[in-house]
Amino acid sequence: MKRKQHKEVRDDWGRDPSVQMMRIVFSRMEKAYRAILEQSGISFFDGRIGHVREAARDMFEQAWPLASERGLEPVEEGAERLYVCCLVHSLGIAGIEVAEEGLPHDEDLMSLIREVLQ
Repeated sequence: MKRKQHKEVRDDWGRDPSVQMMRIVFSRMEKAYRAILEQSGISFFDGRIGHVREAARDMFEQAWPLASERGLEPVEEGAERLYVCCLVHSLGIAGIEVAEEGLPHDEDLMSLIREVLQ
Protein backbone atom coordinates (compact mmCIF):
# COMPACT_ATOMS: atom_id res chain seq x y z
CA MET A 1 0.00 0.00 0.00
CA LYS A 2 1.37 3.37 -1.02
CA ARG A 3 1.21 6.32 1.29
CA LYS A 4 0.01 9.62 -0.01
CA GLN A 5 2.58 12.31 0.14
CA HIS A 6 1.37 15.50 1.73
CA LYS A 7 2.27 18.70 0.03
CA GLU A 8 3.34 21.52 2.26
CA VAL A 9 0.70 24.20 2.15
CA ARG A 10 1.98 27.73 2.04
CA ASP A 11 -0.05 30.41 3.70
CA ASP A 12 0.91 33.33 1.49
CA TRP A 13 -2.36 35.03 2.45
CA GLY A 14 -1.36 35.02 6.12
CA ARG A 15 2.02 36.55 5.30
CA ASP A 16 0.46 39.57 3.63
CA PRO A 17 1.18 42.59 5.87
CA SER A 18 -2.31 44.02 5.38
CA VAL A 19 -3.87 40.69 6.41
CA GLN A 20 -1.62 40.54 9.46
CA MET A 21 -2.60 44.10 10.40
CA MET A 22 -6.32 43.30 10.08
CA ARG A 23 -5.89 40.21 12.25
CA ILE A 24 -4.34 42.44 14.91
CA VAL A 25 -7.17 44.98 14.52
CA PHE A 26 -9.87 42.33 14.92
CA SER A 27 -8.08 40.79 17.88
CA ARG A 28 -7.88 44.15 19.62
CA MET A 29 -11.54 44.84 18.90
CA GLU A 30 -12.55 41.49 20.39
CA LYS A 31 -10.45 42.11 23.52
CA ALA A 32 -12.03 45.55 23.92
CA TYR A 33 -15.50 44.04 23.56
CA ARG A 34 -14.80 41.44 26.24
CA ALA A 35 -13.28 44.05 28.57
CA ILE A 36 -16.30 46.35 28.32
CA LEU A 37 -18.72 43.53 29.04
CA GLU A 38 -16.65 42.27 31.99
CA GLN A 39 -16.12 45.76 33.47
CA SER A 40 -19.83 46.46 33.17
CA GLY A 41 -21.00 43.12 34.56
CA ILE A 42 -22.82 42.29 31.35
CA SER A 43 -23.28 38.60 30.64
CA PHE A 44 -21.93 37.27 27.38
CA PHE A 45 -25.21 35.35 27.19
CA ASP A 46 -27.44 38.42 27.45
CA GLY A 47 -29.89 38.07 24.58
CA ARG A 48 -29.44 41.70 23.54
CA ILE A 49 -25.71 41.36 22.93
CA GLY A 50 -26.03 39.78 19.48
CA HIS A 51 -28.02 42.73 18.18
CA VAL A 52 -25.67 45.17 19.89
CA ARG A 53 -22.63 43.57 18.24
CA GLU A 54 -24.30 43.71 14.83
CA ALA A 55 -25.21 47.36 15.31
CA ALA A 56 -21.68 48.19 16.50
CA ARG A 57 -20.16 46.35 13.54
CA ASP A 58 -22.44 48.14 11.06
CA MET A 59 -21.67 51.49 12.65
CA PHE A 60 -17.94 50.72 12.61
CA GLU A 61 -18.09 49.74 8.93
CA GLN A 62 -19.75 53.07 8.11
CA ALA A 63 -17.40 55.15 10.25
CA TRP A 64 -14.08 53.46 9.45
CA PRO A 65 -13.63 54.89 5.92
CA LEU A 66 -14.30 58.41 7.19
CA ALA A 67 -11.95 57.91 10.15
CA SER A 68 -9.28 56.60 7.78
CA GLU A 69 -9.69 59.63 5.50
CA ARG A 70 -9.13 61.85 8.51
CA GLY A 71 -5.89 60.06 9.35
CA LEU A 72 -6.83 57.94 12.34
CA GLU A 73 -3.42 56.69 13.46
CA PRO A 74 -2.01 54.32 14.45
CA VAL A 75 -4.42 52.10 12.61
CA GLU A 76 -4.57 49.27 15.16
CA GLU A 77 -5.23 51.57 18.12
CA GLY A 78 -7.48 53.87 16.12
CA ALA A 79 -9.67 51.01 14.94
CA GLU A 80 -9.95 49.69 18.47
CA ARG A 81 -10.91 53.12 19.85
CA LEU A 82 -13.47 53.63 17.08
CA TYR A 83 -14.98 50.19 17.69
CA VAL A 84 -15.25 50.88 21.44
CA CYS A 85 -17.13 54.11 20.67
CA CYS A 86 -19.47 52.24 18.32
CA LEU A 87 -19.99 49.44 20.84
CA VAL A 88 -20.72 51.80 23.74
CA HIS A 89 -23.12 53.79 21.56
CA SER A 90 -24.90 50.58 20.52
CA LEU A 91 -25.08 49.36 24.12
CA GLY A 92 -26.63 52.69 25.12
CA ILE A 93 -29.25 52.45 22.37
CA ALA A 94 -30.13 48.98 23.68
CA GLY A 95 -30.53 50.40 27.19
CA ILE A 96 -27.49 48.57 28.54
CA GLU A 97 -25.43 50.64 30.96
CA VAL A 98 -21.64 50.62 30.62
CA ALA A 99 -19.30 51.03 33.58
CA GLU A 100 -17.53 54.38 33.78
CA GLU A 101 -14.11 52.80 33.09
CA GLY A 102 -15.49 51.32 29.84
CA LEU A 103 -16.71 54.64 28.49
CA PRO A 104 -14.64 56.15 25.70
CA HIS A 105 -13.38 59.66 26.28
CA ASP A 106 -12.68 60.53 22.66
CA GLU A 107 -14.92 63.36 21.58
CA ASP A 108 -13.45 63.40 18.04
CA LEU A 109 -14.52 59.80 17.44
CA MET A 110 -17.89 60.26 19.12
CA SER A 111 -18.46 63.29 16.88
CA LEU A 112 -17.50 61.23 13.85
CA ILE A 113 -20.02 58.55 14.85
CA ARG A 114 -22.78 61.14 15.26
CA GLU A 115 -21.88 62.46 11.82
CA VAL A 116 -22.11 58.99 10.29
CA LEU A 117 -25.45 58.31 11.96
CA GLN A 118 -27.13 61.49 10.63
